Amino acid sequence: MKIFKNRGDFYIPKSDYKSSKEARILHIILVFTVIFTAVFLVLLSRNYSSAADFFGNGEVTVTQESVTEEVLPEIEGKTNYLIFETDDFEKSIHYIYLLQADKSGKAYKFCALSPKTLINGEKMIDIYAAGGGASLQTKITEYLGIQIDYYVAFKNSNFVNFCDKLGTFICPIYKEVKFSGGDSDDKYTIHVKEGDETLDAKNFSNLLRYYSEKEKNYSLQNEVLMRAYTSLFNEDNYEDSDSLFRLLIKSSSTNITVRNFENGKDALMVFCKMSNDITVYSAEVNYEKNELTQDSIKNIKGYFS
Repeated sequence: MKIFKNRGDFYIPKSDYKSSKEARILHIILVFTVIFTAVFLVLLSRNYSSAADFFGNGEVTVTQESVTEEVLPEIEGKTNYLIFETDDFEKSIHYIYLLQADKSGKAYKFCALSPKTLINGEKMIDIYAAGGGASLQTKITEYLGIQIDYYVAFKNSNFVNFCDKLGTFICPIYKEVKFSGGDSDDKYTIHVKEGDETLDAKNFSNLLRYYSEKEKNYSLQNEVLMRAYTSLFNEDNYEDSDSLFRLLIKSSSTNITVRNFENGKDALMVFCKMSNDITVYSAEVNYEKNELTQDSIKNIKGYFS
């Protein structure tokens, strides 16, 4: 039957003879293709170990995108630090803590102490005033029975300037802190709300001082320290570690030397680049009339020996 009379006319056959013939041809081709493919695969599996061997006689290679992971240096041993902050006139200690870099265990260990701790009846600030950081380091080493390798003593303003270069960090605050206090020439103010707070250098210093002096909550002080170290020891600060070390020397009184810094560069790299995988511990202490209890001293030895 013919439809239309002009150019482009097309026809609809009166029977389906032509279409059924085409279908049979297609079925035959399909069957042939399936049989040929099956025979081809059997022969290929018998004579060649892979398609690459068949097409290129072993010369065809498969290119895979390689992901290179930085190999960090192997480090071991433990290093103990005594770190504290004084007022700008060095008349009082705002806070003081022990820090251990456990290179074998890839861990930080902290122990916040009371600035009013008595060592054989002598106040720590008096020991510091008489002989400096080295004298305080020696006295605490003897008193606790652990080896303290280095000390770092900051004046308040110098600590804030130094930590400004390290950046800010997030710290959980379990209860709002709103406080103003201190002596007339050494006042400070801290206001942080409950929840996760971003602490800058000034708030970091003042919060440590508040927990140490006002609340005498050394557990919370340890928590702030743990958050700070695991956040501020990062890859960006590692890349800038040479200039940060020079600033540390200018900002503090310390027995850490350039050689000590260079020798510890591998450990610094590991702690900075593995910051999220570093384990943190804290040793809590108790006092009786400003003297550490014997259980507390044993606890410190267990962590820092």
